[in-house]
Amino acid sequence: MLPMIDGVRLARCVTGRLREAYPAGAHDVEVMISPACTGEAMTRLLRDIADAVITADPRCRRLVCAVPEGDLGRVAAAESAGFRHVVDVDLPGEQLSLLVHEPGWVTRTDMDLDHVPGS
Repeated sequence: MLPMIDGVRLARCVTGRLREAYPAGAHDVEVMISPACTGEAMTRLLRDIADAVITADPRCRRLVCAVPEGDLGRVAAAESAGFRHVVDVDLPGEQLSLLVHEPGWVTRTDMDLDHVPGS
């Protein structure tokens, strides 16, 4: 895990505190933002971080923002930044809501239901 710089810390999910919370991919990144950063400031920061992480590591499938379960203000700020709530998890000593941002190549679907990939 990297030190917190300007209220932000990034960690690979497979080696960080979320490693057993969900089926983390090798390039998934958790973004931790200081509790002092809220509202529109948190939204702007998450947007900027998401863009930077996806640019720096094109293989990143998920950027994960974990907020205290029930913290509707932080959930709303993350959702405004393009994150979506996925699951609530229990970690030792804390309950968190996981919100994820996924790049387009992860969420894109082929609407041609008769097309078999690779054919």
